[in-house]
Amino acid sequence: MQSGGDVRAVVESGLLAPGACVFAADAHVVAAGPAELPEGGGPRAVEVEGGVEYSGDELVMSGNLYVQVFDYGSLPYLSVAGPTVVRVTGPEDHEAFLDDADRALRDGVWSEGLAHPSVQLADLTTLVSPTKDTGLGRLYVTADGQVRTGVGGQDLGPVTAGAEALRAALDAGAGDPSLGSVVPDDVLRAGAAERPWLGRYAKALEVRRRLAPKYGTDVRVSGFGGRFTEGLPAHPVESADEVLLVEVLGDFLAVRTHDYRLFRLGKGSARLLEIFSALGATSSPDATSSPDAANSTDAAAVAARLLDMTDDEARDAHAALTARLGLAGAPATTTGGA
Repeated sequence: MQSGGDVRAVVESGLLAPGACVFAADAHVVAAGPAELPEGGGPRAVEVEGGVEYSGDELVMSGNLYVQVFDYGSLPYLSVAGPTVVRVTGPEDHEAFLDDADRALRDGVWSEGLAHPSVQLADLTTLVSPTKDTGLGRLYVTADGQVRTGVGGQDLGPVTAGAEALRAALDAGAGDPSLGSVVPDDVLRAGAAERPWLGRYAKALEVRRRLAPKYGTDVRVSGFGGRFTEGLPAHPVESADEVLLVEVLGDFLAVRTHDYRLFRLGKGSARLLEIFSALGATSSPDATSSPDAANSTDAAAVAARLLDMTDDEARDAHAALTARLGLAGAPATTTGGA
């Protein structure tokens, strides 16, 4: 909640689900009283000072956790000293975000600031999927009582309108309004529509951020700046949820994108998985019967040709590999690598 907001009005609005957490200035939390919040596990209220509205703001939580806030345009110049949130605050920031994404795709050159483990890019889901309904699970209440789904979001209505009216206002829109007050909706949509791989980019950003403490930022990601295997589509054609392949310090790693679990692979296994991931969406079962296997787009045929095995051996090896990674059926429960 923005400083000056009325916690009591939020409590009485019906917006808070069991276990909800309210971040608000201490005076308002005390005025509302924790007993008025819904019953459920986890913290019910966190006292905060400061704000997150403007670049350079600082939010202090519970008196001892300091979070700095900066605009995206400041990212190349940041000296990160602790938890930092980077926000898109206008069209220029949005354009800079897209430029960084395009550079990563084209050249494999990434924004180093976004790989810092203490830096979090706000509203990333909105940036890559502006047409997706964000729901009311995360809300921001302004000082004058307007409810938004993000700090830079479009006003849905006053908190006193209640949960049902606010949900109706959200449903009346055509997607995620979390950046609606800082970037025009048509600009957001156009940026994402022209880059269907942005979801993949978002996953890659998170993988790089998680790898940075151990491996640094010299991380190659398959589909960004090229592939590990020649002859594959240079740019991502996989879905955002498909396993990510990275090379770091001579090691090949497969990363499950639903839980970011890492598996170390040999080069042959990495190439096999890359071939099936990159060609799986376009493979045709009939392609294996083509007399010109060199031009086939069937994943098994391509793997067989490049890895010196038969089509059936390639399929069997891929099935065994995906099972070991927990990609076929239920997620794996072991803790070892592959």
